[in-house]
Amino acid sequence: MADYNPAETGIMIDAATTVDRDDAIWIEADGDGFDAWIHIARVADHVVNGGPADIEARQRVATRYRPDHTKHMLPAPVVAAASLDPGRENDTFAVHLRIDGAGHVLAADLGPGRLTRSWAVSHAEAADAAGDPAHPLHDTLALALRFAQTMLAARRNAGALAFYDLLSGFATNEEGQLIRLDSSMRNSGYIIVQEFMIAANAQIAAWAVRQDLPILFRNHRLAAVAGDPADLRGELDSIAASGDSAAFEMLRSRMRMVARAAGYGPTVHGHHGLQLPVYTHATSPIRRYPDLVTQRILLAASLGLPTPYPPEALAEAAAHVNERIEAERRAKSEYFKQRAAEETARQIEAADFARLPYKQFARVLQFAVERGEVPPGLAEDAARRFDARELQLREFASVYLYGREPFAPLRERMNRLLAAEPQQAQSIVNVYLQDRLGGPVSNDTNVRWTVEAEPGFEAPLFAAQVAIHYGGEQVESPRRLQRNKKDAKNQAALALLASLAGLADLSQDAAAKPRVEGPRKLLVDAGVHPAEAVQIYAARGLVEDLTWHFEVEGPSHERVFTCRAEAAMPRTGERAAAEGRGPTKQASKTAASQELRVHIEAALALGGTGQRADA
Repeated sequence: MADYNPAETGIMIDAATTVDRDDAIWIEADGDGFDAWIHIARVADHVVNGGPADIEARQRVATRYRPDHTKHMLPAPVVAAASLDPGRENDTFAVHLRIDGAGHVLAADLGPGRLTRSWAVSHAEAADAAGDPAHPLHDTLALALRFAQTMLAARRNAGALAFYDLLSGFATNEEGQLIRLDSSMRNSGYIIVQEFMIAANAQIAAWAVRQDLPILFRNHRLAAVAGDPADLRGELDSIAASGDSAAFEMLRSRMRMVARAAGYGPTVHGHHGLQLPVYTHATSPIRRYPDLVTQRILLAASLGLPTPYPPEALAEAAAHVNERIEAERRAKSEYFKQRAAEETARQIEAADFARLPYKQFARVLQFAVERGEVPPGLAEDAARRFDARELQLREFASVYLYGREPFAPLRERMNRLLAAEPQQAQSIVNVYLQDRLGGPVSNDTNVRWTVEAEPGFEAPLFAAQVAIHYGGEQVESPRRLQRNKKDAKNQAALALLASLAGLADLSQDAAAKPRVEGPRKLLVDAGVHPAEAVQIYAARGLVEDLTWHFEVEGPSHERVFTCRAEAAMPRTGERAAAEGRGPTKQASKTAASQELRVHIEAALALGGTGQRADA
């Protein structure tokens, strides 16, 4: 491609039916890394702050896409004028990123830009071009796909709950929810757009922080009971490999229940779902009002002008947007609840449950469980769907916790399934608490865990107990012993669930031999993992006061964890210490354990006296 300026060249990738194009991308190779440009439609030039179009956009907050029509945030003439158009030159707000081969951002520049040469393609066309060497845009889009894959890998390495399964059509959104993609987006073109836009939004937010410039930051906190994003991602990867669509739906329900809505604010609180210290929405100013507000602030700052939003006005805009989004969410929920109630009553009367699509079946089941009136055939169909692994978390929990007599055989089978898959128990405890509280669960006030090492056994054991608090009541589980904290917590939650549901407690303690003082082999076998070996020495009483202290430094995309491990040697009273570093918490712990194990075993081999001890 001759005679072009890469900084003024772009490809717009959107759904085939899109008319409001607000972003374009371009990329060039830079050694092993990338030079990437993201162009954003300069909508602020077309919408006067405080003018009629702005007032209308502020009320609507965002464009709404319906199956039969689209309700645009901005008036149609403004949309036509502001949209990027491959048939003309376009004024833009441009973000230029220099990124190395590992996905680390080396430099980010932003300010007014211009598109003088551009193309518009659909997601599917972009994916095809990336795989077709004969396509005129192949080189650029193949490089864009490599960039997207690099950035996705870097986000996952940083701990983000980032997941795409184009075969099944599932992906995670920024709030940590598992969503279904439209069939037109189940291709690599969608991944290219997502990763470019996440990179642009993250770097715009980081630039604003460096400039001490308040914009509308996008903040998100995961629910306290959601679990480690790395564990959730592991489950997603495992289910994707198995191709189990029913398991996908079960996990989707669970993730939806523990997800929290992200919000806008003039101050930074981090974005848990993306595992980013700062984030914003700035790449869709035609379709989202917060993006338009932020673009005005960024344009003014890049031109050396004062912000158009004083602190009070920006805080008020954030509050307004959050309130409007929440009000629409509630209204939508109430509308569908009413529609669902009417349809549910009709379906119960028809009593042909096996023919119902899952959503309708779920409404019927919830309706029957809540009222304690189970029509003939419903329990049998619930059992059939349970056997087919179709029951999702919400419906599973309702039957398990509250089902009456017709569901008794199914509830017993559910209890046995949970005993075999105890990792589901904490999610169902969360369902129970949400039902009791009528809203979100707080880890500070509603769930209290006690997890501690259990001394006195040959192998390392951990004891876990959970107590839940709601409406002035407290219910707690028995203590459960397992070889790691995660399993101990799962078994404690399982025991609590059985109590709440009035079913047999099938939770278990790990089998372990009490520690017996006397002659025994001192050194742990060399093949045992270093961290486990150190824990075994602690369980045997050969070291005392074992502690692990973790620190993390560096930006979110290249974190370095440091673990400092210490233990006392009871024979000498001396303390042994070791330090390890790594890209993950577990890697740093393993490195520290290796060094600490050497100290411990050297002391044991010498018997703490300078003479070799019997092993």
